[in-house]
Amino acid sequence: MDKTAILKADNLSKTFSNESVQQHVLKNLNLEIYKGDFTVIMGNSGSGKSTLLYSLSGMDRPTIGTVTYYTGETTEISKFNNDKLAIFRKDHVGFVFQQNYLNDSMSALDNILVCGYLKDGNRKEIVERAKRLLTKVEIEERDWKKFPTQLSGGQQQRVAVVRGVINSPEVLFADEPTGALNSQNTDNVLDILSELNDEGQSIVMVTHTFKAAERGNRVIYLSDGVISDEIELGNYVGDYKDESNPNIEEAKERHYRLKEFLQNMGW
Repeated sequence: MDKTAILKADNLSKTFSNESVQQHVLKNLNLEIYKGDFTVIMGNSGSGKSTLLYSLSGMDRPTIGTVTYYTGETTEISKFNNDKLAIFRKDHVGFVFQQNYLNDSMSALDNILVCGYLKDGNRKEIVERAKRLLTKVEIEERDWKKFPTQLSGGQQQRVAVVRGVINSPEVLFADEPTGALNSQNTDNVLDILSELNDEGQSIVMVTHTFKAAERGNRVIYLSDGVISDEIELGNYVGDYKDESNPNIEEAKERHYRLKEFLQNMGW
């Protein structure tokens, strides 16, 4: 079945200059991201993973090349000025960072609402959506009014995920979203992302861990600013080690296909 592109990068290049030295981080990269996919970007340190994510999301601009979104209309964002880019991100893009960047002077709920209110809409409905999402990610009502410093690291990151999707973005970008979490909280956040994807949320995630990469149906491997190769795994079907998983054989097959792919990439 043909997939529908939700965004496209054409001849994307990004160069950073430091005095007389130029670092070419992305090199004439071409990529389509498809609606409903959970796309994972991997690669060794310095390969350009986060730079690509920031360029695709409008958090940064490419030096050369274009980024085009297909969100009801065709929109090339790479030439937007800062104001237009901020408006576009507000209306179409969500972001989850490795560090949650919650405002410590605001409650968990207010950290979400302050983003929700940026987009035009009924404020009562925005509050109700925030509460539904907090319940969905298992943040109990008694914790909604707590400040981030009163929450665990895993709770903070789950609040950050809700903040990222409060405005129903066409694409949710995640940059190492579990990098600062322990094993249990990592599983919790990955479960949330997988559930959102199952419900149709398009996700693009950078990671350096195999566990996180397994959640993607598509894994792209970067090397020195170019795409070395990619693999299509099909949808995540659960833990390949879980003997109670009814899809354990399919899960094992996905696991070993990804393992072989990454070994071939020199990961």
